[in-house]
Amino acid sequence: PIGTPIVQSSQSNASHNRAISNHEPSIRLHDVPMPICPAILNHPTVEYLMAYDLMDQFKVQRGFITYDFETLSDQVMKNITDQTTVLSQLHKLSIASTEVYPNNNKSYELVKRCYTLFDELSDSYQEQLENYQLPPNSSFVHLWLAQTFESAEEIYQCMKYYDENIPFDRCVKVLGWNSSRFDIALLWDALDCELWTMGVPIGSLNNTKSITVTHKKSHMKLQFIDAENLFGPMTLKACVKDYGDKTEHKDVFPYELINSKNWNEVLMKTEPFEYEDFKSQLKGGYSITKDEYDQYLIDFKRFTNRLDYLKYYNINDTEIMVKPLMNLIDTFEQFNIDVLHYISIASCAYATKHYSTYYPSKFNLESDEQSYYEDFDINTDYSNPNPNAKPFELTVRYWKSKCYHYKQQDYNAGRETEKNVTTDDYDYYKQLFETSFRQIRQ
Repeated sequence: PIGTPIVQSSQSNASHNRAISNHEPSIRLHDVPMPICPAILNHPTVEYLMAYDLMDQFKVQRGFITYDFETLSDQVMKNITDQTTVLSQLHKLSIASTEVYPNNNKSYELVKRCYTLFDELSDSYQEQLENYQLPPNSSFVHLWLAQTFESAEEIYQCMKYYDENIPFDRCVKVLGWNSSRFDIALLWDALDCELWTMGVPIGSLNNTKSITVTHKKSHMKLQFIDAENLFGPMTLKACVKDYGDKTEHKDVFPYELINSKNWNEVLMKTEPFEYEDFKSQLKGGYSITKDEYDQYLIDFKRFTNRLDYLKYYNINDTEIMVKPLMNLIDTFEQFNIDVLHYISIASCAYATKHYSTYYPSKFNLESDEQSYYEDFDINTDYSNPNPNAKPFELTVRYWKSKCYHYKQQDYNAGRETEKNVTTDDYDYYKQLFETSFRQIRQ
């Protein structure tokens, strides 16, 4: 497996990142002028439902997949520069996932999976690779991805609309915790192969906020995003405590004890880890408390060896993400906002700002004296004439000026101008203003 170094932060790293990202930002314009309603136009499903007055059929995405890596750690402690030290080299030990299959009544079913380095040693490993048409040198991460694409197809079928005319992207979200800075780096070498291809990532190499991988045959897409970005900076343990089921908890594991030389021997032992095994050089002491160790001993009694406990621990880290995410989805659903359409809480807040103008009645939930406003109706005339205002008169001079300046504006922006109105259209629009738009005032 390819190792991933843990590097202390330094000024030299920041300078290096600035040197890589030296392109000038630019504004991307549409070929034709577009109305400013990003919450609608950036969500094809909502755009269709609003256009056809079908928002009563709107439903949020409740199907998704959570994942997590466990790693081997080889101590390095190598000085790269005066300000940068490589502490350890990480190697992939296992990857686990929890697949969420939604039902119509907001309930859901979970399917849990875990693949490890031990799978590559099994007699049936090559047969499993052949079943997914993977090359014989594929890692257990490739095998997990192949299975995940298959599962994503089933989750998509659970989520899509019965009406095939309603657009619904063939894309399932795959969420990790702190994955933008950790798990994606471990996935990177498996995201591009003969069966699937990787799209352009959003973010930087050190902080990949989103990346989409598309299967070449089925065209199913997996969009990898960081669940932490939907809640804000915090640990997974804190998120489960604040947003999840109070009965769930994050378990413990001695990461630094296992390395690329002893993993097979250590994990096949049947006795639990000693308290001393949880000493951490990175944290400068024990990584767990005595109470947490006592709870670990109780949990370990359910397993035959340390490998079985590792699988349980890895899967548990993915399962405890589900309830907080479901609670977040429920919170935003009441505002007609689909959380999993976005990649951060900031983008959800941005959507909230716009949806409050379309559905204001949904945003007065805490008020004792609620002032209800009518929600947006595609069939309603929203003109609001002022009877005291002077009527607008479309003159030839005004019309020529507008045509000229809009053509220049479109030309400078690189837009098509062949279908633009021209000065020859003056008589038509003058009559249109007089007969259909008498409410237009100066």
